[in-house]
Amino acid sequence: MKIFWTKKFILSTIVIAFFYIAITVYLMNVSLVKDTLFSAYSLEYKYNLMTSLFWGMWTSMSRPSLALLFIISFLTGLNVSLIVKRIFILRSFGKINFVVGGSSLLGIISSGCASCGLSVIAFLGLGGAIAYLPFYGIELSFIAILLLLVSFYFLVKDTAKICKKNGGVCLI
Repeated sequence: MKIFWTKKFILSTIVIAFFYIAITVYLMNVSLVKDTLFSAYSLEYKYNLMTSLFWGMWTSMSRPSLALLFIISFLTGLNVSLIVKRIFILRSFGKINFVVGGSSLLGIISSGCASCGLSVIAFLGLGGAIAYLPFYGIELSFIAILLLLVSFYFLVKDTAKICKKNGGVCLI
């Protein structure tokens, strides 16, 4: 399918992946970010601190954690870009069901964020169970990658089916 090689699709995937990485880095330091943004510091100081915090991820995270973060962010970018593209395709054919599209988007975002999954596990009362996992929770990242790959496969398959039914015209 030519849908993946459009400049708009590639750019949106990269932008979403970048924002995913930024949000993850800032969520790891949420109290510092909150105190910085909502205090009386100058804009220059806030900008310098936030950029230093973002680029400091190279020293604050291990190489395997960074690799997993980049893989998950790229797959999240692909999935979200494809969902948005699919919504536009379905809307152009007049066959959109927003409840399904919205729940798919929510599912991908929640499965793409391994640290977000930790809060769900803690809410269910299983937070201490992470300490008993053999790799101390890094398994959640591999599960997220697997779920994102499965989601991407089915999105591509269903989008190709929709395009084929409607004469193969899916570039918007």
